[in-house]
Amino acid sequence: LVTGGGRSAIDDLRTFEKEGPRILVGTPGRLEELLASKAYAGQIDVRELDVLVLDEADRLLDMGFSQSISAVVGALPKQRRTALFSATMTDAVSELVRAGLRNPVRIVCKVEDVHALGVEQRTPATLQIGYLVCRPDRKLAQLIRLILRDPSKKYIVYFSTCAVVDYFSRLLAKLPRLKQIPLFALHGKQDPKKRTATFDTFTNLPATNGAVLLCTDVASRGLDIPDVDWVVQFDPPQDPKVFAHRCGRTARAGRQGRALVLLGKGREEVYADFMRVRKVPMIRHPYTSSSVQAADTDATALCDELRRLVAKDRDLYERGIRAFVSYVRSYTKHEATYIFRIKDLNLCQMAMSYALLKMPKMPELKDKDTSEFVAFDVNVDAIPYADKVREKARQKRIKAEKLAESTDVTKKTGAAKKVTAWSNAKAARDKKRERKEKKERKRAYVERQKMEAFQQAIGLDKASNNNNDNEGGDDDGDDDDDWAELQREEREAKKMRRGKVSRSAFDREFGYDDDMDV
Repeated sequence: LVTGGGRSAIDDLRTFEKEGPRILVGTPGRLEELLASKAYAGQIDVRELDVLVLDEADRLLDMGFSQSISAVVGALPKQRRTALFSATMTDAVSELVRAGLRNPVRIVCKVEDVHALGVEQRTPATLQIGYLVCRPDRKLAQLIRLILRDPSKKYIVYFSTCAVVDYFSRLLAKLPRLKQIPLFALHGKQDPKKRTATFDTFTNLPATNGAVLLCTDVASRGLDIPDVDWVVQFDPPQDPKVFAHRCGRTARAGRQGRALVLLGKGREEVYADFMRVRKVPMIRHPYTSSSVQAADTDATALCDELRRLVAKDRDLYERGIRAFVSYVRSYTKHEATYIFRIKDLNLCQMAMSYALLKMPKMPELKDKDTSEFVAFDVNVDAIPYADKVREKARQKRIKAEKLAESTDVTKKTGAAKKVTAWSNAKAARDKKRERKEKKERKRAYVERQKMEAFQQAIGLDKASNNNNDNEGGDDDGDDDDDWAELQREEREAKKMRRGKVSRSAFDREFGYDDDMDV
């Protein structure tokens, strides 16, 4: 009985009771539910259990299943045989061996290569592993040349992230030279049903039919894919232990197989020596081109061709940006940090290999010299979606955003200001200044009137007052005019408050038109 996601625990329990299977295969979570949970504990009789097998034990523990595994082991009889299988042995597995196994025996399979003077290796003798060194912007050309050299073979190509797999599977499918080769994408963010269907389709292809599976480490272990001829690691794995698991998808059951990892020039070349120390020997693979790398015009032409394809579809453009950003961030998470250092990675060349039209804005590019990157001559804001439905929705969204933006501007600034000549604005300022002076003279006039009234009240000499009046006679005339104008202004202000005169008309009449300021 195979139990796991897709079916309920009660259905699995009924099937078990009906068929009485001798072998129970399941995920840690479902086995814990059936054997150790309060709801179903005791309904499956495990007293006669003879063998417990934990396949890919290190991976089970790395994924956080240690609690579930401990619960399952605790529910089983102690008198049993337990087998843990893994191509790599981690500290967590060793801890589980010490805590959960009685009288454990460790069996290690090694391969001795008689042609390498007795050097031990942990990979099968039928598996030939190579590494190819090239510039980052030449990696994609190397991959395509390898596939086209023998299109009748089956290839598995590993990338670092789901976004990268999604992007390149769509981009490469548009290349005319790859139209005759089936391309499949497999990654962890796919719908489980789609992922299963993709896997079944790829594995069921006849051995003579060439195909390419682009995937992440979701397909690095636990999958038996027959007739795989080549495993290409476009991006080395973050965890060095996964390297051997990836290579193990080929050369299975005594068959011949080949694996290749693409490394950038410079510090990444040390990775070959690093894996050799871990008993995974590699040989250098030649650069597949008739010309030297620096003058590889075909690779440059391929990059331009891919960028033209991206410039026709906004969906590819957006997916390319996401893929590049996810790749750069995954690069910073390599466990072998002394080999894979972001400061040593040529991000401009890598962006060209992703057929980017422009460099994205991201923290990793801050203070970086990006002059080596050649931007593609296109207005990225005008790139349409190839899907007409999505493009129609995008245009509708753009119109709505422009309308909302114009509405916000109108609310914040009010009605649009009138465009006026500079001379008119200067005249308005002069008129305001004149009004201010008149108001000051009016206050002085009122004060003098009050003083005269006070002097008359105490009986001061009238002649003296007349002399004073004559000295400032001209000013009194001006003050009377100002007083009359101020009274008129007060009357108009009352009319404005009652709505008989508009605010703009009042401002123009008395020089308060603020809109004419500059």
